[in-house]
Amino acid sequence: MNTKNFKCFQVLYEEKNLVPAAKKLFMSPQGLGKLIKSLEDELDTPLFIRSKEGFLPTDAGMLFYEKCLELEKSFQDLMINLENVRNRERRFQIGFASGSIRVIDIDKIQQFMDENPAIVGAWYEQDNAKVKERVLDGELGFGFAIGMPEDNRLKAELIKSEDMVLYVYKGHPFFERDVISVEEIKGNNIISMSSRYRIHQDFLTACHMNGFHPNIVGNVNEGFSIFRLVQNRVGLGVSPKILKDTDDVRAVKLAGDYSWDVYGIYREDGADVELAKKFISFIK
Repeated sequence: MNTKNFKCFQVLYEEKNLVPAAKKLFMSPQGLGKLIKSLEDELDTPLFIRSKEGFLPTDAGMLFYEKCLELEKSFQDLMINLENVRNRERRFQIGFASGSIRVIDIDKIQQFMDENPAIVGAWYEQDNAKVKERVLDGELGFGFAIGMPEDNRLKAELIKSEDMVLYVYKGHPFFERDVISVEEIKGNNIISMSSRYRIHQDFLTACHMNGFHPNIVGNVNEGFSIFRLVQNRVGLGVSPKILKDTDDVRAVKLAGDYSWDVYGIYREDGADVELAKKFISFIK
């Protein structure tokens, strides 16, 4: 017996009319009628009385409808339980701090995921602190975090380091410079990554260390938006050096040890520590 026929029966039972039921099921009325007749033949009992009022259920039809609902719920429970089993089998999840996907080797990560079925192949960015928290809690087997984590329960290895730069538009006095100090930025309009990115907080700290609060006129979620705003002379953009220079916009290095560091983090006492170490070796 085809369980899909149960759904057809349910819809006809609820609609009591062949035409609207068939429409809901994306079938022809003739096709639905034949399917119900075949089901009745298989059960060796009529499920409906055909009348001017439509398809009225027999006692057998009412009983069959109740059992169909029970079967449907049981089937849904079965699918949920199977999904839970699959998720347990593919338990190693990887988290990405906001912005980290821009600088890591996506092809290598995808290749490793494909070769290791224990890894859940999902790509979700979260706040940096949230990624660290989920790795600590064991929800994630591995995370890409911005900056060295301070918790000694986490093992961290540097994956990628990018210079912090100031994107400058053509015609600005800084355009021909190779290096500029943070102090010199004072008084300029600044476009920064949004506050959910670690780089925003690092830039504010650098400015405060130099005795001023920056004039931030824009907070955006990705580097290309910074580049576009700089290109249109809205202000100067603070970002990791992830975009190439053009004739209109170029990156000027910020003096000092200002960098944007992406670390791979995992728990050394985690259930999947060997897979995490294997992952680190593969992507570095």
